[in-house]
Amino acid sequence: MIKSRWFYHPLFIFIFSLLALALSLFLYIRSYLQVNEALQEVVHKYNLNAKQIFQSETWVLILTLSLLVSVILAGLLIIYIYYQKIIQLYRLQQNFINGFTHELKTPIASLQLFLETFSRHELERVEQLRYLDYMKRDTKRLADNVNRILQLGRLEDRDVKADFKDEDIVSIISEFIKNTPHLFDEGQVKFETSLESYFMQIDFALFEMLLMNLVTNAFIYNKSREKIVTIRLETMGKSLIMDITDNGVGLDKAELKKVFRKFYQVGKSTKGSGLGLYIVHSIVRLHKGEISAHSDGVGSGTTFRIVFKGSL
Repeated sequence: MIKSRWFYHPLFIFIFSLLALALSLFLYIRSYLQVNEALQEVVHKYNLNAKQIFQSETWVLILTLSLLVSVILAGLLIIYIYYQKIIQLYRLQQNFINGFTHELKTPIASLQLFLETFSRHELERVEQLRYLDYMKRDTKRLADNVNRILQLGRLEDRDVKADFKDEDIVSIISEFIKNTPHLFDEGQVKFETSLESYFMQIDFALFEMLLMNLVTNAFIYNKSREKIVTIRLETMGKSLIMDITDNGVGLDKAELKKVFRKFYQVGKSTKGSGLGLYIVHSIVRLHKGEISAHSDGVGSGTTFRIVFKGSL
């Protein structure tokens, strides 16, 4: 691919356009003032009627032209900002495609290798079960990636409404940890709360999806020998606060707000699809809540705080 020359760059064209417009306005006003000064000298010299020569409409015209130029400048600025956002979205999509392709190719290649092993070799039952377990993990990984895409489509479909029901959050979290040990077989998930129960209007499937994405994300980005994720639930006034804390790689302060963007991946990592936290953010917003990320820096772990304000 041939690189564009610097004078074709959109930033240079944008700045050049602004300077050209500003210079045009400056020269116009300067020219008018010079002509106006010459006319004043003529009026005084020949004792003419100044009111007939210096009409107020002239200043109105100048003001109007100045406003029009200002509108043009504002329009160019908006177009430039919009263009930059499109470029940023394109880059994020490219990162997503690269990461998601990696997420699909790895388990497929693994499954192919295991199937070839089964077809070429006679294996003992213990070995068969071990390989089958690996294959089940790979198929689950594929299913999770496909489900993320389907979930994203559902969340972004404005015609689809959430199925809100009165559910016990404490019970849902406890059952989630009990029924999904395969999500955290490399570590452990702790649940800490003083609440015996807490009922609120939620979509059960979406809330379980939220927990799954946050927990799996906490283990994916964790290099500790003993990976630990702690879920804390407490009330503050009429709000319910849920903290998900891990001892993983942590986040730089500049990344804390960016991680919830669609397709965004920290450090352009090939891990994950860049959709997990975006889906979480969408689910929280659907439940009229707020989510934020907190970290003391790289290597210090991360806490995701979700605040559900009152009942829906």
